[in-house]
Amino acid sequence: MLVLFVGFGVLFPLFFHSLKLVTEVREDGLYVRFYPLHSSFRNFPFESIWNFEALTYSPIRDYGGWGIRCGPKGDAYNTSGNRGVLFELVEGNRTRRLMIGSQTPEKLALTVRQGMELKSSV
Repeated sequence: MLVLFVGFGVLFPLFFHSLKLVTEVREDGLYVRFYPLHSSFRNFPFESIWNFEALTYSPIRDYGGWGIRCGPKGDAYNTSGNRGVLFELVEGNRTRRLMIGSQTPEKLALTVRQGMELKSSV
């Protein structure tokens, strides 16, 4: 019983409390890491971003909850809340939708737009 209490009463909540979504806009693209599940960043180059918009969505209805989600509306990386940036990515000859949750989606969208403009002017 003590093992169950420590595992589910202490360690499990600590694990969920340590989860965090790190999103970075660098000179070559968008980088996403879901710590501690990802050991490194996942890169989405600016060239693969076809369209994006900041919006409010329903995590449960649209993606089945929070976390790393894959579903009919696309993939999602979110930890809390209901706001984010929906990206449409072109990978080869197919398109893919990716929701990145954010507390400041307008700022994320603006930063991605500025990064794309900077990349295209070089």
